[in-house]
Amino acid sequence: MKHLDRSSLGMLLIAMGVAALGVTFVLLHLVSPSDGARLDPGQAVWSTRGVLLTPLQEGSSALHPNDLLIAIDGTHIEALARNLFEPILSDPGSRWQVGREVTYTVIRDGRQLDVPVRLGHFPLISILKEAWGTILLALVFQFVAVFVFLHRPTETVARTMLLGASGLLAATTWSFGLQVSDLVNSIGFWLFQATTYGCYQLFWAAGLHFTLSFAYPHSSVLRRPWLIWLIYVVSLVFYPLNLALTWFGSANTLDWLGRWSAGEGVLSLVYLALAVSAIIQGYRTSHDALLRQKIRWVVFIASLCGIAGILLWMIPTDILGHSIISVNMLGLLVLPFPVSLAIAILRHHLFDIDIIINRTLVYGTLTALLALVYFGLVVVLQALTRALTGQASQSPLIVVVSTLAIAALFQPLRRHIQRIIDRRFYRSKYDAALTLAAFSATLRSEVDLDQLKQHLLTVVQETMQPTHLSLWIRPVEHDGKNNSSASPGASDQEE
Repeated sequence: MKHLDRSSLGMLLIAMGVAALGVTFVLLHLVSPSDGARLDPGQAVWSTRGVLLTPLQEGSSALHPNDLLIAIDGTHIEALARNLFEPILSDPGSRWQVGREVTYTVIRDGRQLDVPVRLGHFPLISILKEAWGTILLALVFQFVAVFVFLHRPTETVARTMLLGASGLLAATTWSFGLQVSDLVNSIGFWLFQATTYGCYQLFWAAGLHFTLSFAYPHSSVLRRPWLIWLIYVVSLVFYPLNLALTWFGSANTLDWLGRWSAGEGVLSLVYLALAVSAIIQGYRTSHDALLRQKIRWVVFIASLCGIAGILLWMIPTDILGHSIISVNMLGLLVLPFPVSLAIAILRHHLFDIDIIINRTLVYGTLTALLALVYFGLVVVLQALTRALTGQASQSPLIVVVSTLAIAALFQPLRRHIQRIIDRRFYRSKYDAALTLAAFSATLRSEVDLDQLKQHLLTVVQETMQPTHLSLWIRPVEHDGKNNSSASPGASDQEE
């Protein structure tokens, strides 16, 4: 851990304050009474008449899925919504305590009912079961960001990564969702808004700042601090602007609250597009091999996570109507991303990303081909066995023969795939390796010095491509001994 100067300490305190908002929201709910239901995040729960409730545990509450809550103890939800904007916090009332019973007026299956609800403790376990993947991602991201910051506290990328990770951690309150108690006591409601929008937009703003610092470490953008400040100011100003625009045309306060999320994702998409453009532009315009290696680390891991999410989540959802993996597993797929950021910042020279990409392409293709060959052999051999013996059962001999065939094909197929990938994606290294191999064979057979000189010059020119090339041969000594030697030299070598 390095010494923290005043600015680094200030950034650490800001990040801790941002993360503390999310922690405060969780602690507030742990000590507040709960009806066992919530306003399910991601769904349209607000309407002009009331709010839609979703029980967290089936059978643990008198409430049913899709109950529309319109009043609590005779107080209409619209009145509670208006109280959220009163300067004095609303009084939860003496009855709003753990163990007490309150009366919910709900609309269930088109009928209005008065449902007695006994208040209990906050069902934290139920929340964690549904959202542990995203919460784990945020915690790992926070841990990695703190680790990077403590090692590089003066670097902009380390500071912005810490700020963005803290914003993401605080924004995990979205997974908890609002409860009716947050409408009765407005503190929880405003903490939810501050984290799910304010901290979440801070995450995107810090992410764009991180990308600009990461891809353009010496660009003119960073020499204009007001542009960086503008990224954060826009994310803050956009929120009240969105609220003002959604007020027009709203039927009542409940309807207005339901419109808040309409424009919240617009700025996130804009910042994401700008970040991707900055990474691409930084890679294309930079001649710094170190910077390009850092960018390859991030882009490679992000591509793997993105492709896995598309193949296992988005496409199955569109085609089959459901995903192959759960939302928690989707969160696990993104876990390598913050780790790749740490490697790119701290120890980019520890691994050769080109080798990792090369091996991934080779062994990924090899695994897919061998799997196809194996299943093809099993199907073909089963068909032959069935035709010859008339038995449909799978013989152990088929498995043995298929396994031996795969073992025999492994090395030849791997070498063939390696050559194809090297020739297709690493052409310059591939040609250089072939040239050096051919020169090594020439050395073993060539005896003519002039021919050897010409071969040596050709090899150096093809593999290193210097701007100037010369060859000096030390003259023969006059002491009667044969001390002639050749010493090749290349000068002004440039890529």
